[in-house]
Amino acid sequence: MLDDPQGKIIAKGGRIFMAFEGEEPVGCVALIAMPDGGYEVAKMTVVETLRGSGLGRVLMQRCIDAGAEAGAPRLYLETNSGLAPALGLYRAMGFKDVADPTPSGYARGDVWMERLY
Repeated sequence: MLDDPQGKIIAKGGRIFMAFEGEEPVGCVALIAMPDGGYEVAKMTVVETLRGSGLGRVLMQRCIDAGAEAGAPRLYLETNSGLAPALGLYRAMGFKDVADPTPSGYARGDVWMERLY
């Protein structure tokens, strides 16, 4: 996916949002189109020096807004239980644990969440 974001994400109806400090990229997140019309939130990251600055919240809000603009029924994500700050952000932004997940095979994913519109 990282080798071909145009082909693997954008050409398939997804979106990629980047945050910059000057001309330097400092954060990104992708929305991958899902068969049900929703989007998977994927590849979210913020440079280490800006973690805790609120940039992750800004990127996630952009995802939420983009999903609403597209009429998506939900946003979905998979994460890891060891990522406490990320889990706190997701829950604060309205994501709930999925009761009966269908794991995608992400090697480190052990938490499945969604945010319904």
